Amino acid sequence: MKVCWAAACLFLAASLTLGGGGDNGKKFKGDFEAFFKKLDSNMDGKLTKDEFLKMADRAKEKDQARAKLSQAYDKLDPEMKGITKEVFRRYLENGKNGEPPANKAK
Repeated sequence: MKVCWAAACLFLAASLTLGGGGDNGKKFKGDFEAFFKKLDSNMDGKLTKDEFLKMADRAKEKDQARAKLSQAYDKLDPEMKGITKEVFRRYLENGKNGEPPANKAK
């Protein structure tokens, strides 16, 4: 439940940051690139925890959003090497743990 909430915050932050709307998957892919670039301030192709937590700055409850995003980051990157663009994309698409769709029960 907590991870789902964090994913919802993340998606909302992405939508607000990009000024986008709608659920068009193709449009989101283009927006995803811009959103990832905006977060990746050192442009190394990975998101550090600090870069990832910048999304909380757009939430009403910044401290609560930061706590939820911090938990999500720890699950996505337990080795603290940085979240790759692909893991971040899967996280946005799947809403939890960045698991590929093949791991989801159908």
